[in-house]
Amino acid sequence: MIMSEPDPFITAACRQGFSAEAATAALATLRLRLAEHGLAERLYAYRTAERGPGGAQAGGEATRRPRLLLAFQSADAALSFAQHHGLGRSPRLIALSLPQALTVLLQRSNISALLIADEPAEALPSGLPPGLRVARDTLLDLLNGVG
Repeated sequence: MIMSEPDPFITAACRQGFSAEAATAALATLRLRLAEHGLAERLYAYRTAERGPGGAQAGGEATRRPRLLLAFQSADAALSFAQHHGLGRSPRLIALSLPQALTVLLQRSNISALLIADEPAEALPSGLPPGLRVARDTLLDLLNGVG
């Protein structure tokens, strides 16, 4: 019998004191919201030399400011957005599953929300694209059985 890998989000939630059942329910709720918006679970974010996933800066005083993990439905959309907005000289893409993106949101308190951009993301000339926003507080409420 082949054992499956534990879900990274459920593992991270359990390490932070939440039950596996609450984490499983929260993940199911967010998967349903994603499906209702017609969004896929395979996501793409960008990294720059100066910043982490979705532009979250790694280290330094700037990490105290709330950040946003911005994810896209396609690698092309993520790279296009990063280049259009001048987010680093050579942004690199990272592929994330929904559980991986939620794990980042859960583990990094300086990230206030996950925004999964609608396609096509290039519709807006500046600012953030529209999409499904999952606030860190909402995720914590789901893990606590609220909402």
